[in-house]
Amino acid sequence: MSLLLATLLMLPIAGAQAAPGGEATASEADGGAIVGRLEGAAGAVSVAAIDRRAGRRYQAVVGEKGVFRVSGLPANAGYDLIIDYQQARLEGVDLHVPPSDYEEEQPLTDEDRQELRERMQRLNRFEDVLEFLAIEGNIQHAAVLVNKLRTRPFFGSKPGEVVWRAEIWHFERPEDHWLKSSDELFVLLYRERMTRAAYDKQAVTFDPRLGGLRPTDAEPVIDLGTIVLPPPQAGIRLAAEQTMQENEESTP
Repeated sequence: MSLLLATLLMLPIAGAQAAPGGEATASEADGGAIVGRLEGAAGAVSVAAIDRRAGRRYQAVVGEKGVFRVSGLPANAGYDLIIDYQQARLEGVDLHVPPSDYEEEQPLTDEDRQELRERMQRLNRFEDVLEFLAIEGNIQHAAVLVNKLRTRPFFGSKPGEVVWRAEIWHFERPEDHWLKSSDELFVLLYRERMTRAAYDKQAVTFDPRLGGLRPTDAEPVIDLGTIVLPPPQAGIRLAAEQTMQENEESTP
């Protein structure tokens, strides 16, 4: 995949481990769980839930017909599901924002999204290519998923090298204009220096529906139903609507 995959694989692993015959061990029954079924998987498939804040990675048990279960998840934490298959990745991203102060929620307008793009372009100092993959939120809070490249020469760069970054930025609008959230710099998804040829081979599909998953004590199991894996084509993109399907028979 890339250097980032190796980095993720080095994160502390907790929770589920495959037992003989693919059955859950006793420790897997503790805590919350994320379950589902993969459609379109071929060859080796890895499924994991990532707690980005704590830096923890929980490996899933993947059984027959693509049925998977990530167990042993501490409740009330947020998890992004990451699925690696055929040199491609389907990756959950958390674009949830706090509710606004209004009794009736008001969505973002086209004017809001344009202002957020312009604000990010002014704040960006290094990369020269910005691709806005998603802008979600309400009238007071917004999350922006952006894919960025530095294609111009930079200090110490070699011919053909680029810097690739994918990030989530949060914004607030206390009054008339959007301001970058002061609570964090941003959520870093990828930061890699590579050749342009290597970047052009990356195949990452971001899906907000697989991000910010929060098992609770009251509802410890999150059933995602059937997840349709996108074709393993090169590119950095947002998932299509048909990535997930309702399927009552998908529960492991």
